[in-house]
Amino acid sequence: MSLIVNGVNLQILVGVMVDGGTEGSKVPPSGGMVMNIVRFGNNKRGMDAKELVELISDKVPSHVQINMLKDTYPQGVVRGDQFTIGSLGGEAGKSLKIDINPRSPYFMKGQDFNGADGVGGIVKILMEGRNMKLTEVKELFSDYLDGNNPVEIETISSIIKPNTPQININTPFDSEHKYLNADGELLCLVRRYNAKDNEGNPVLDGHGKPKKEFRQFTGGSNYPKMPDVRPLYNIPNIVASDKIIWVEGEKCADALNELGYTATCTMGGAGMLSRKSANLFDFSPLHDKELVIWPDNDNAGRKVADLVQELSLNAGVKSVTTLTPPRGKPERWDVVDAVAEQFNINEFLNANVKQVKKNINLLDDSLLINRFVGEAPQQKFLIANTLPLAVPIIFSAAGDSGKGMMTLDLAMKVSSGQPMSEAFGGHISEFGNSIIFTAEDDESEMHRRIERLDYDNNRSSYEHELRIVSLPNVGGVFPILQETHDGYKTSIEFDKLYEQILQMKDLKLIVFDPLASFVHADVNSDPAAGAALTGLLAQIATETGAAVIMCHHMTKVKEDAVVSTPEQARNMIRGTSALVDGVRCAFALWQIDEATGRRRCQDLGIDYQRNKCFDGAVVKSNGPANRNIRHFIRDEFSGLLLDRSDDISRLHSGSNKEIKKNALFSWISDCEREGRAMTQQSGADAILQRMSADTDAPNVLNNCTQRMIDGIVRELIQEGRLAKYSFSTSGGRKWLGTIDGDMSRGEYEATTARDNV
Repeated sequence: MSLIVNGVNLQILVGVMVDGGTEGSKVPPSGGMVMNIVRFGNNKRGMDAKELVELISDKVPSHVQINMLKDTYPQGVVRGDQFTIGSLGGEAGKSLKIDINPRSPYFMKGQDFNGADGVGGIVKILMEGRNMKLTEVKELFSDYLDGNNPVEIETISSIIKPNTPQININTPFDSEHKYLNADGELLCLVRRYNAKDNEGNPVLDGHGKPKKEFRQFTGGSNYPKMPDVRPLYNIPNIVASDKIIWVEGEKCADALNELGYTATCTMGGAGMLSRKSANLFDFSPLHDKELVIWPDNDNAGRKVADLVQELSLNAGVKSVTTLTPPRGKPERWDVVDAVAEQFNINEFLNANVKQVKKNINLLDDSLLINRFVGEAPQQKFLIANTLPLAVPIIFSAAGDSGKGMMTLDLAMKVSSGQPMSEAFGGHISEFGNSIIFTAEDDESEMHRRIERLDYDNNRSSYEHELRIVSLPNVGGVFPILQETHDGYKTSIEFDKLYEQILQMKDLKLIVFDPLASFVHADVNSDPAAGAALTGLLAQIATETGAAVIMCHHMTKVKEDAVVSTPEQARNMIRGTSALVDGVRCAFALWQIDEATGRRRCQDLGIDYQRNKCFDGAVVKSNGPANRNIRHFIRDEFSGLLLDRSDDISRLHSGSNKEIKKNALFSWISDCEREGRAMTQQSGADAILQRMSADTDAPNVLNNCTQRMIDGIVRELIQEGRLAKYSFSTSGGRKWLGTIDGDMSRGEYEATTARDNV
C-alpha cells in the first residue's frame, strides 16, 4: 500500500518491536513507554528534526495529526485525552500513551515525554509507525508548512508485517453490538474479540474471565474508529421506556434486555468514561427518565457509577439510583454473573438502593401539598421518646464523662434483643444490628469495658450483630469528611467502608467516637464545614435507617462554672450553630455541682466521688421527645452512668409533683390523640390499670397510688388543661381529654372497641 505525496509513491511499513522495544527506546519507572528521542544532523534541505517538530506543531491542524495517528495505529484506543497503543510498532495494548488534547503542552507526545531536543510528536510517530524518513515526513506536510492551501492528505492503513495482528471489519469476531439512533438507523458497530491461545482456547484474566478487546467501526470505515459523539446503547428502547438500567457493557445490557428490562451502557465500558472524556458522550436520551445504575463489583465500577450519576442528572433525568453489589460477591461480579447464578434480579433492583437523587422541577405538580393527604408516617425511636431512628444525633459531654461507655452499653443492648432494656434514661424501642467506630480505645480496652458491662458473657448469644472497629488496631483513624481544594469531601477509606455498611441489613445504630477524630475539617468555627458534616450524617442515617450518633465534646468552662439547664448545655456543645442546628437530635450530659451531687448520693445511700453525678437531657429535637432532665449516677463496678431519676423522684415526691403532673398530662394527651383515651378510675381503661399494662407509661408515675393519681387529675382539670367528656346521651363513663383536643372538637375516633365510644 502506498502514500501519494506530490506525485511521489512512498512505500510505508510499520515497524515492529523487537525484544521488548525499538532500538533506542526505554521504559520509564512508571511503566509507560517514553517516546524515543533521536537526534538528527542537518539534512540536505537545511532543517533538523527539532525544527521540523516545532514547525509541524505550529502549522498543521491538530485534527489532521490526530487522524494520521489513528490511521497509523488502527489497534490503538482513545481513552479520554489519551491515545493508547502497545508500542510504536503497532501492537495492541496500553504501554504507550500519547496525549491528544490540542490544548495540552504535551500534544502528540508520549506520556513521559521530557521535552528534550530531538524528534517527537507526529514526526516520531510517522517515522516509527510508518517507517518514514525525516525528509518524507516534511514532504508529506509540505503544503501546510509552505503556507499554501493544503491538499487533502490521503491517510492509509499500514502494511503490517507477518504475524502482527491486525483487526479490520472483515476479521472474525465473537459478538457484535449495534448502536442505533431513535429511528433505528445504525450509528456505530461494536465488535468483541476474545483472546485465544495457539490451540484456540480462550485466554482468561486474573479473575477467571475471558480476555477481550472491543473495536468500534463508525461511518463505514474498514478499520476501527470511534465516533466523534459517543451514543448510548439501545436508544430506540430507551425512548419508549420510563425506567432505564445502566450497566458497564453491551453484554450485560443484552442480558437484562432479554429479561424484559430496558438496559443501556456507554461505549467502551468503565475504562473509556472519565471526567476528561465525559463531553464526548451523549446522555440526552435519558432526559426525564428514571435511571438505575448497576456497576460492576470493583473500584472502577464504583467510580464510574458516581460519574454516570452526575452526567445523567446534568442530562435531566427524573431520578437516578445507584445499586450496591451484594455482600460476599466476587470481584468484578456483574449482570451476566447474576443471570448465570439465577440471582433474584427483581428483588435486587427494588431493595438494594444506595441513594435516589432527583432533579427539581418546580412546575411539577408532584411537589404540591396535596401529596401529603392522609396519615403521616410515625416517627420511629431507638429509645422511646428520646433518640429517634434514621436521623443524625450528637451526643455531647465534657471529657472523661463516660460517653464511650454509654454508647457501648446502648449498642450492646440494641444488639442483645432483650426486652425492657433501658439506656439514656428511656426504654429501647427497636433492636437490630449495630456498629461502633472508636478512634481512642484499642481492642484490649474495649474488651475490658465489655466485660464490665457483661460479666455473665451474655454477648455470645445476642440475637443481633454488634461490630466494633477499634481504629488503633487497624492502621489508625480515617476521616469520614475532609477539607480539600474542591471543598469538603468524603475520604476514599470511608467510601469503601460505606459501601459495606449499605450492605448490612436491619442496621439500627452507628456510633462514631469521637467526632473530632473522624472529621478533618474545622467544624468548630466554619459553618460550611458543620453544614457539610450534618448533611453527610443525614444521608447516612436516611440510607441505612439507623440512628447515627457522633460523640462530641463540650467547650471547657471555668472550674466554678455550673451548668444547670438543658439550654445552657446546648449552648456549650462545641462547634458552630450549623453543627447543632443541622442534626435532628442532640443529647447532652453535664456534671452537676458538688453540693447537689453530695445530697443525691446521701439520699441514695452511696459514697460521693468527683465525676460521679451527672444530669442529661434531650437538648434539641426536631420532633416529639421527652425533654425532662434525667439524673445519672456512675456505677462503681462498671463505670457506667445509670439513670437514677425515678429513685430520686420517689425520695422527693413532694418537690417532684410538678414533674409527675406534666408526665401524666402528656401521657393522657398522647392516648387521646392515638384513639385510646383513659378514664380516671374505671376498669381496664383507668389510669392506674393502664400504668401496669402499657409500656409507654411514664416511669416517673411508678408507685403512684390511686389517691395520688386522683389528686393530680383534679389539679389538671382545675388548671384548665384537662376535661371529662361523655359519648353517650345517658351519661356513662367520663373520658379524659385535653381542653382543645379531638374530644373537645367532636373529632375523636376510638381505635379500640369500648363502651359508649
